[in-house]
Amino acid sequence: MLGAYSSYQKELFERVFWMRETKGLTFKAIADALVTEGYRAPRGGLLGAESVFSIYKKGVGRVKRLNASPRLEIRAIEIFTV
Repeated sequence: MLGAYSSYQKELFERVFWMRETKGLTFKAIADALVTEGYRAPRGGLLGAESVFSIYKKGVGRVKRLNASPRLEIRAIEIFTV
């Protein structure tokens, strides 16, 4: 389940991320462009600025989480002599 995005969700996030980071578009402008290109929300609904913001925010968090180094913590050490 770690990488449980569908191929459509990955494509949609990559388009949103590219338009936001490279072109500097607003979420409303991104939504309008994606609707014009025929994109819909992952569950089939219309894409609005709020939906695009949610896709962007959750996608960025997902990328950070997947690329983060695992945190290790040593809690207890026991040594036994035989």
